[in-house]
Amino acid sequence: MSSNLERICTVDISLATPISNDANFDNSLIIGPLPAAPKATIPDVFVVNSLEELTEMGFVAVGDKADPVGVAARVAFSQSPRPHELYVTCLPAQEAGEEAEEGAGSVVADTLTNALGTNGWYCIHSVGLTKDQVLEVIQWTETQNKLHGYVDDDPDNPIVEPGIYFRSFPVYPKVTLEQPDDEVPLENKYGMSIAMASKAMNFHAGEETWALKPLAAVTPSKLKTAGIKKMEAANFSYVIKVASKNVTQGGKTNAGEWIDLIRFRDWLQNDMQVRVVNLLIVNPKVPYTDPGISSVENQMKASLKDGQKWGGIAPTEYDEDGNPNPGYVTSVPLASSLTSTQKASRTLENCRFDARIAGAIHMVNIKGNLTYESL
Repeated sequence: MSSNLERICTVDISLATPISNDANFDNSLIIGPLPAAPKATIPDVFVVNSLEELTEMGFVAVGDKADPVGVAARVAFSQSPRPHELYVTCLPAQEAGEEAEEGAGSVVADTLTNALGTNGWYCIHSVGLTKDQVLEVIQWTETQNKLHGYVDDDPDNPIVEPGIYFRSFPVYPKVTLEQPDDEVPLENKYGMSIAMASKAMNFHAGEETWALKPLAAVTPSKLKTAGIKKMEAANFSYVIKVASKNVTQGGKTNAGEWIDLIRFRDWLQNDMQVRVVNLLIVNPKVPYTDPGISSVENQMKASLKDGQKWGGIAPTEYDEDGNPNPGYVTSVPLASSLTSTQKASRTLENCRFDARIAGAIHMVNIKGNLTYESL
């Protein structure tokens, strides 16, 4: 029977469901050749949670005849903690490991563009590709909010000259500068960059540096001062033994920017975009008034505050006189300062922020003095 409540009071409830954030800044995508002896149909793009899932498809991960993708995955899963997921995409058999024929230069880009349809990965790793193909990956990555790690064994004649690309980072695989190519350990040849990324991306964007990360399953380089200078000049990352651990050095992209800063910037951009879009979608409307504009600014501040929490943005600090140096400042226009044309466009312009980068300490210089005198 009807309770007649509707005659006195009606209640309609709608769900203000926010958009989901599909962006990921933690997982790797391996791009390389198909296995020499596949045991199953290899999907265009797929994800594995263990090495066994990959080897069941026919990728060989150990031995002299191991597949580049198999070795890269084995090195990644050897790190501690191990990655939860690895994404893989393979070039067509006639392209992988071969010099691209005339008119076939788009195959690498097409393969990567197709992989964009699968969410969940951020850092690309080229394995078993020719230098020309690696260059294509470098050029493609620069147009995306992604990172790309690759192996380059010649700092004197690198795949690309240093100072050009902000989203790709070269890693040196040889144990010595004189080591012949056919004697480079397969783990170094195919797994250096993904080992480095697996360790660094285990941390939230902003928490990490890509230098000083201890790696498993790779052989460190034995570089003297002259060799290290070559690495630094070419913006190469490399691995050396420090005490009893094999740790990464460098941590820069080809352009000389810190890898962790590129990753944090991508995360911050995405986080702020999602917050503001959710504000506009969840509310019936955000008015073009001071309160409405302030609500946009509040979302900017919330994102920057999270950036501080994760360590990418510096906290408020103080000088010797106690004057504050804020980690970030924001500014938005007053509604009264905007023209009717601007309001009629329904586009809010001139929302700005400045934030101080927290950075990271990679080396410490300490000077001291021992004395018999009183201090």
